[in-house]
Order: sequence, then structure tokens, then C-alpha cells
Amino acid sequence: MERINISTGLDGFVLVDKITGVEDSYIKGVKNFKNAPVCFGLESLAQLGAFHVRYINSFKRHAFLLKIDSFSAPSNISLIDNSLNGDYLLSGTLDSRSKTAFSYNLEVKTGDKIQIKGKFIFATIEFGSLFKKEILENHYRMVFSCLQSGSKELKEKVADNFNK
Repeated sequence: MERINISTGLDGFVLVDKITGVEDSYIKGVKNFKNAPVCFGLESLAQLGAFHVRYINSFKRHAFLLKIDSFSAPSNISLIDNSLNGDYLLSGTLDSRSKTAFSYNLEVKTGDKIQIKGKFIFATIEFGSLFKKEILENHYRMVFSCLQSGSKELKEKVADNFNK
């Protein structure tokens, strides 16, 4: 099979620095951006939501973003403007769910000002031949644990192990 390499220009692709709170109905985190485009803020929200879906499914199913149902950001910036700088609060509230689909209201804030918000729809499927349970279940558990503890060193080690 041919391998496709995608370069984001980032050192890693986990765009959540720390998970600061999690319950069955919500998740909160933080991200420090340095001259990042708004689309990285969207990706941070997608990752935060997917982590929550995995969490409420005890990491037993593969989770993925199905759709961004709605999205808003300040009208004076575009998705590719490098306008995200500093510490941002990420939060998500589970709005509704079925056995395999999950709807979230997610937002990026700085102080009390919402920078990005949207309704994100996620889905889950059983692990299988394409999404290998023996690799992914443990990987996402470890990354989630690292994000809760804020351990950057452990996050890097997990990422290195996953890329081998």
C-alpha cells in the first residue's frame, strides 16, 4: 500500500494541551496557540469532542468526526489567518446522543470572549481490520491520561510509539 505523508508544519498533531475537566456530559481543556490559523482551533475542538466520545464509550469504540453542523468565528478573520495567539479555553457539552452518534456544542474562548463555536457531530464504529483495537484502544487511553495529567513528555512518547 502506498503511504501518504501529510505535513501540518506542527511538531505533533494533538492540538489539545491539557484536559482540565471531564464528566459524562462535558469536557474542558486548554490549548496554547502560537500564530495559528483558525482552522487549528477547529481541529482542537474536533479532537476534544472525539476524546470525550472515546471517554464515554470507555475507549472501546473508534470515534471520528462525522460533520460540523454549524460554525462561527469573528467575521474579520478567515480560517487560514494566523490569528490564534496565547492560551485558549476549550469546552464541549454533549447535546444529544444515540448508541453510535453524538452531538456536541464546542467552543474556543479567550477570557470571556468566544472565538470559535460550533455544533459537531461524531460517530463511533467497532474496531476492526482498518482500525485495530490492539493499537488504538491503548493509544487513546494513554493520550487521554497524558492530557489529564498535562504530561508533555509522556504525550511525545505515546506519539512516537504510535508512529512506529
